[in-house]
Amino acid sequence: MARDSKVGNKDNDLSRLRLAFFPIYDSELSQFIPMCGLVFFTIFAFHLLRSIKDPLITTAPGSSVEVLSFLKIYLVLPITILSSILYMRLRRSYGLYDAYNLIIGVFISFFFIFAVFIYPNAEYLHPSLEQLESWQNAYPSFKYPLVMVGLWTYCLFYVFSELWGTFALSILFWQIANDTTRSDQAKRFYPLYVMSGNLAMLALYPTLDHIAHNPVNDVQEASGLVVLSGMVLIGIFTYIHKNLLPTLLAENGETDSKKKKLSFSGSIAVLMRSKYVGCIVLLVLSYGVVINLVELIWKSELNKLFPVRSDYLAFNRDYILMTGVATIFMNYISKGVIRKMSWITGAIITPISCGVCSLLFFIFVLNKDILSSFLVTLNIVPLAFSVWFGAYGVLISKGSKYSFFDPTKEMVFIPLDDDLRTNGKAAVDGIGGRLGKSAGGLLASTLFMVMGSPPALEIAPILAVVVFVLTIVWIVAVIRLSKLYNKKLQENMHQELDKREGTVSVSV
Repeated sequence: MARDSKVGNKDNDLSRLRLAFFPIYDSELSQFIPMCGLVFFTIFAFHLLRSIKDPLITTAPGSSVEVLSFLKIYLVLPITILSSILYMRLRRSYGLYDAYNLIIGVFISFFFIFAVFIYPNAEYLHPSLEQLESWQNAYPSFKYPLVMVGLWTYCLFYVFSELWGTFALSILFWQIANDTTRSDQAKRFYPLYVMSGNLAMLALYPTLDHIAHNPVNDVQEASGLVVLSGMVLIGIFTYIHKNLLPTLLAENGETDSKKKKLSFSGSIAVLMRSKYVGCIVLLVLSYGVVINLVELIWKSELNKLFPVRSDYLAFNRDYILMTGVATIFMNYISKGVIRKMSWITGAIITPISCGVCSLLFFIFVLNKDILSSFLVTLNIVPLAFSVWFGAYGVLISKGSKYSFFDPTKEMVFIPLDDDLRTNGKAAVDGIGGRLGKSAGGLLASTLFMVMGSPPALEIAPILAVVVFVLTIVWIVAVIRLSKLYNKKLQENMHQELDKREGTVSVSV
């Protein structure tokens, strides 16, 4: 049974100032601070990998940004699905502690091997540029997929970087948070967990600044920092497991013994029958497709403006800093919105902001030729304006995602029973989340092959229509899930009252 509120609303016990900035009780600090450390280092590594993985692929000789669409659908998606199946089987046999250490250990091992052995010898492991170009000339419709073959070690780095976001952050961290947080705490804790992640983005600025000025060892240094972050994460979670989980589980009437877990096929069957989880899947799918289609066009402009990897990394340094600052501001707003207002108020902000910003960007890039002459009269380079216009749109979209979408999405898992919460989350984030990103890649990659491998901008009109339709679907799914979530909370509240009344009757 998921943990529901066991205490009344204690907002009045905190001063207004503390309630606004840090609504955590002193007795909760021993639980709250280690979790903040866990999310800080998880997101530090997440954004470090995100900053390096794209330019590693797109600025390599013979490559381009269009390759990313093929990577997401034909390599990242199947590996993520396979990894999700293995994760569910792992959780059926082992507890969260062993599963966490094993998965983070695999990441540590890969990035260590990549930094020490693979990357320094990449030129010997890849086919020559001349060989790659001859393949592309022979099979022009497969120009972009062939790059994946030519840069297979870089693609492997890209896959593991994507898997870090899926497993270390979306599944493992939030699984720990959901297992240790009551519903009444979630409204206060989750926005502050996101805030800790925002601080990690700010702390990343000097790191990326150093890496951007050392292009020879940039990938190796980034991989080394991920290894160190992984080791710190294992240490923090070991402390949480040994010192906090026994007390928290006892308070919630649970034990640390292994619970019966559903098989993968069984969990998928439950998900197919659950309208509740189906709505969560629609939210995740919609966000994944929309943001990836927008980023495809934006990154194609970005790659034109910054064709050199060090320049691309310098841009990412500034962009992540701005995203962190903007998200901190949004997160401050989200704490009050989620705590004081209804769930739907916080949840619907992301599809609206993401849809509006995305459509405005498409309108600009599709009419860039008309607007270029006007921009030139203002001494503004059209390409630079396009990049920064898209950057601010994506920044607002992701800022609202981190501040509103992530906390509200995680909140809806809490009222579910243990099996559905564990397997449902793995399926939604591991399969649904990746499918959302890969569905955009499938659409784009199919258009590229059918149209003879054109530049990304030529398929932008079709992508704009898809973004508009999915935004509407997303909003409808939020409204539907809000009704189901409130109903589930009421059911759990009645069950808790019935349980307490039964306990009192037995005592009497």
